[in-house]
Amino acid sequence: MAEFESVKTTNPTSEDFAWKYNGEAYTLRAGETKELAKPIAFLWAKHLASKMIVDEARSKATKKDFENPKSPIHVQVSQLSIYDTPERRIALYKIFGDVQTVQDAVLSFPFKGFIGEMSLYENFVKKESESKEAEKLKT
Repeated sequence: MAEFESVKTTNPTSEDFAWKYNGEAYTLRAGETKELAKPIAFLWAKHLASKMIVDEARSKATKKDFENPKSPIHVQVSQLSIYDTPERRIALYKIFGDVQTVQDAVLSFPFKGFIGEMSLYENFVKKESESKEAEKLKT
């Protein structure tokens, strides 16, 4: 049964991250990789990916951006949280390391559609794949 399959899930951040599934907390320490059941992995990754992309957007914003209610940062943070975006897919790829798993994770949630340039994600995956191949050749 597909719902009982596990997925290799990594916390690529420098902070521990926990999220609850059916009342039970699932925690991955910074840099840790675990096999999690697909539904748990997808929910956990969705929330970690949201945190990753919102934190990145906020780190690029200035104090004035947050003080101005008409600043585009407010719209950008909202969009990054509820839409399927290249930033979300890149974060999910960092978590799962697999294009198909990213696609499965995105399809498991009712995002409000895709916004942005898919080429940003595709170029990231291509670069990561080339880096992994180069690393394999070294060993």
